[in-house]
Amino acid sequence: MQIRTLTWRGLSMWPPEWTISDQGLGEAGVLEEVHLRKDLNPKLISVVANHLGDIRKGIIVLEDPALLDAVYGKLKQHVGRPLTEIGDLEIRVLPSMPKRGPRQVRPSSPVRFKSVVR
Repeated sequence: MQIRTLTWRGLSMWPPEWTISDQGLGEAGVLEEVHLRKDLNPKLISVVANHLGDIRKGIIVLEDPALLDAVYGKLKQHVGRPLTEIGDLEIRVLPSMPKRGPRQVRPSSPVRFKSVVR
């Protein structure tokens, strides 16, 4: 899937909604910084873009932690690239495995020894 197709609760996550923006920056500009914020709830990716010297900040929120990590890794690899190229990047993630509870040990049948008479 392409980064530009990512959604959270039905909202498009790319391009991010940029802060301090009277006009929509959209995909104009260059990716300058990427930070993974696991200390927040929900966990998110903070991005910083520069367009003709104008700095914009935005966030990407995703429900799947594995997808969030994959997107962060991909963005980190492409700092310095135009936002239009970033949106075209492909993300491949294996589906998250369901969480399992602690493994239960079944009692084994009692061991029976044969008595040997000599």
